[in-house]
Amino acid sequence: MGTNSNRSSGTQVTPKGFNQGNVLVDPNTGLPIDVVTDGSGVRRLAVDASLDVGSATLDINLDVDNDGVHIGDLNTGDTLTINPDGSIDANVEVDAKDGDNIAISSHTTSIFDEAADVIATASFKQIYSYTSSDDDTRITEIECSVSTPSLIRLKVNGTIKRVLRSSPIERNVNFNFTEHLPLDDGDVLTVEAKVERFLFSSYDSFVSLQGYLA
Repeated sequence: MGTNSNRSSGTQVTPKGFNQGNVLVDPNTGLPIDVVTDGSGVRRLAVDASLDVGSATLDINLDVDNDGVHIGDLNTGDTLTINPDGSIDANVEVDAKDGDNIAISSHTTSIFDEAADVIATASFKQIYSYTSSDDDTRITEIECSVSTPSLIRLKVNGTIKRVLRSSPIERNVNFNFTEHLPLDDGDVLTVEAKVERFLFSSYDSFVSLQGYLA
């Protein structure tokens, strides 16, 4: 004699106890169906299914500190690397036959200046002055000559940078700057000379400066 049951084929009654209630089971395997908890704390059934979406609008909010998007090659799996400063490394192939071209910056702007003067005092006299008009001014060489042995000093904004002495045999002195002396916009470079033995009323001097804009 059969008995009647009000249970469906997909329902399993658990023994009464601390955790009591109904458990859904798969009618084909007899195994319980998994339950997952979503982000809001709601328990939902886990199902294996496919979903076709005809038209949908997705609103995606990414956090720059926690989220990231990878751009990659589907065939190789390689992804684009972003440098810490936000830039990317790239290899550029230039082919003149295809009409490619690349711009090359112009040559460095050279600076050349010179001045002649007359020394008519036994004290230091300024025989040359140069005022920079650019923050990228670099001085490479200053050549000075006095028609008698003299002490020659170079200043920048009033501060002595170097001192040289000419001799009876060599009247020229060269201030060479292998490190390329930098001058900012408004800096003043001066050359002063003092005759060591003031025998005549005056002595001729000449100064030439060379440099460039970096």
